[in-house]
Amino acid sequence: MKITDKVYKTIKKYDMLKDGDTVLAGLSGGADSVCLLLCLKELGYDVSAIHVNHNIRGEEALRDVRFCEKLCEKLGVDLHVSSIDVFSYCESNHLSVEEGARELRYKEFSLYSKGKIATAHNINDCLETTVFNLARGTGLKGLVSIPPKRGDIIRPLIEVTRFEIEEYLNSVGQGFVTDSTNLTDEYTRNKIRHNVIPILISLNSSLYSSYQATRSFLYDDNDYLETKARELFDLSSTDKKTYDTHILRNAHNAVSSRAVMMMLEENNIEVSSYRIRKTLEVIKTGGKYNISGNTYVLADDKCVRISAGHVKAENYTKQIIPPCRVPFFGKELVIEISHGFKYYKGVYKDHDGHIADLHKISGALTLRNRRDGDRIRLAGREFTSRLKTLFNENIPLNERDRKAIITDDSGLIYVEGFGICERVKVDENTRDILIIKIS
Repeated sequence: MKITDKVYKTIKKYDMLKDGDTVLAGLSGGADSVCLLLCLKELGYDVSAIHVNHNIRGEEALRDVRFCEKLCEKLGVDLHVSSIDVFSYCESNHLSVEEGARELRYKEFSLYSKGKIATAHNINDCLETTVFNLARGTGLKGLVSIPPKRGDIIRPLIEVTRFEIEEYLNSVGQGFVTDSTNLTDEYTRNKIRHNVIPILISLNSSLYSSYQATRSFLYDDNDYLETKARELFDLSSTDKKTYDTHILRNAHNAVSSRAVMMMLEENNIEVSSYRIRKTLEVIKTGGKYNISGNTYVLADDKCVRISAGHVKAENYTKQIIPPCRVPFFGKELVIEISHGFKYYKGVYKDHDGHIADLHKISGALTLRNRRDGDRIRLAGREFTSRLKTLFNENIPLNERDRKAIITDDSGLIYVEGFGICERVKVDENTRDILIIKIS
């Protein structure tokens, strides 16, 4: 099969380009990118090119610029030439030269693109990336390696070998330039290319065709799981960047782990296998996990959220003398006294707020938030409950330290969201009441 036919088949297979699409091809001057540009031009696509000078290789880099200019002039293709300072960028962002160059390169691509962006990654690049990810530690997505397309970025040579590329260029008499950094083992990818891949080929002379078949299966499996993960993520999401715990807990780990990755990305948190695993643990057991700096994953039986800067409220204690109005963690506690109370059925529904028998209160009143060991026997119950249990079952984690609690000298008399203690509830003998409202 002609290489252009193979490239066209790949474009259609992965729906990379539609009629009328414009495409910007990354052109380094190397064999892969030259082949890409020639194939897109021969197939009749509306193609322009961009060359990025990384300013790493001095005169050799200028040679590459001149080569790309002459090639594009010969082909009648518009060329954009960009110059970037890789070393300064890597130093200020604490990146390796490989990582920094890649980030800057794609930024330049996006700057000049008016449609799709084509890069010249081929099956050799994919195998090298798979080996690299395998050595570093990865899941299925890492083994799949470089995707055929990602957003507006397409890779039409993704099913072509480097041998086929060079054979094609020889057949049409088209030269190319060689990056001298590709000839050394200074970079990790070169070590794999020069040392690991030859050993694998010695074990299987049909390595690339075997790898392509395996990768195709892995790609389909990963695509299916990604689709299911997106459905799970959308189903569990709310409009406030919170996520339904029950939905996530009941999903298969292969899908929920991907949904968690989407969750981290939505909250601008760098994804790692460790962070995914720790977030899943918190989702399944409840609690919190310090995922980065002052950012936490918070989970209870109702929802999961990623919260920054206000995970635990500081201990708050204030003595209060009613009637009064007291600000408390973004709300206001209003405490009133009413005389001449008459007890009757349905009293709790007929009052705006919770009420207690004023004369059953022992000593001074204190407003505070929760403490370890807090317990209360709520009005109408036959047993005493630990606040920790009540909150874990009913209150989102990041709200628990912000619930108002009122105590007297004998213990808790009121808990926001739950009500009054049995000890101070009104009865037929009550004449004066304490009214507690939250606004």
